[in-house]
Amino acid sequence: MLPYYSLTDPFEPNQYVKRWQEVERKASAKGFTWATLYENYEDNQYMSDSLLVVPSSLAREVENASRAANDVFKKTYEQIMKDRSIIHRLGISVFMWDLLLAEGKGAFSYFTRYDFIASANGLKVIEANTDTPVGIVESAVAQEILCQEHGQLNPNAQLAANVRNAWNQIIRDYRIGSADTLYFTCADWHDEDKQTVKYLMDLYPQQAKYVPLEEIVVGKEDVQTPEGEKIEFLYRLYPLEYFLEEKSGTGERIGEQFLVHLMNDKLKIINPPSALLMQSKAILTLIWEKKDEWYTRMERDAIEKYFLPTYDSLGDMNSYVKKPVLGREGGGVQVVSGGAVIDEDVDYYQEQATIYQEYFPMPDQTIDTWDGPYTGKLLIGSHVINGEPSGLFFRVGGPITGNLSMFVAYTTR
Repeated sequence: MLPYYSLTDPFEPNQYVKRWQEVERKASAKGFTWATLYENYEDNQYMSDSLLVVPSSLAREVENASRAANDVFKKTYEQIMKDRSIIHRLGISVFMWDLLLAEGKGAFSYFTRYDFIASANGLKVIEANTDTPVGIVESAVAQEILCQEHGQLNPNAQLAANVRNAWNQIIRDYRIGSADTLYFTCADWHDEDKQTVKYLMDLYPQQAKYVPLEEIVVGKEDVQTPEGEKIEFLYRLYPLEYFLEEKSGTGERIGEQFLVHLMNDKLKIINPPSALLMQSKAILTLIWEKKDEWYTRMERDAIEKYFLPTYDSLGDMNSYVKKPVLGREGGGVQVVSGGAVIDEDVDYYQEQATIYQEYFPMPDQTIDTWDGPYTGKLLIGSHVINGEPSGLFFRVGGPITGNLSMFVAYTTR
């Protein structure tokens, strides 16, 4: 368990809430507006005002593991492109195969987050969000404010600069001219996504405009804004596979038409379609299965050190985590230890193919909350932006890390 700094010590509920609200107002003014989340008919605390004290050696190890994991994912993508028949194992709709297997000229993903469990038994990457990673605003904005409040160093200070570097790389890879506009979109009602999009858009160095996802016009010939401006370049914080189900008010399958425009190169999106290919958790089964076939000795060593045995069938495992291949926010996950179910979600993604990952216990972590000290399970997210480890994102919650697991900032020593 990591030590942590408290802003209210000793804990007293009214004093804590008052101090927390002061920090929340500062974070909200900078764009982090979801320090509480409304769910189950009540407000839930999402931001703790504690500050974890992380050993510098652990932070460096996560950075090294993030580089290694990204290298392994990059090699895996290259191998899939050499043997494209493997895509049938990834649990992605056949309608999207041609799009996802189209040759890309840049990175398979520019904005990625790898999730790690760190314990006395080592450091393991348990999954990757290569398509639509969030947690960036927490790691950039709220992290900076909490470090200032505690008077401590912010280890994520380079995140914004790395985002700028990523945009410059994307401009080169996508050949976005100085007169071209990069449009940014997400579901307009989703505050977290909208503020994340705004944060990234503010760091983009050329012309940019926000257009709500609900207002994008998908025609037979192209994709446009409500004002009739043709969209050629689009950053979307919206899962690519969701477009398959999108329909117009009159029932037209505009999502499928949107994907057709992508296939016909009338529209280019960020992250690229390859990011969805690598989003499938079945990638983890391929990495483990092919570790002696696809990878260099250094990559094999990284897989043995940082990855967990993962399979597409249960076999004789009695301690495992069952995950839907395209699940998000902990939906559809089941955690089993010694044959006993520790936690599970049965509300989402039950129709998807699943993978079975060796169970690796998460460490306990205590933080301050409205209700006093809370001890949950610690998960470490690591942003990799344009191939560069760019900052950590800590959450504390249940055995399944869902959207109500609490964000907690950190410093190093």
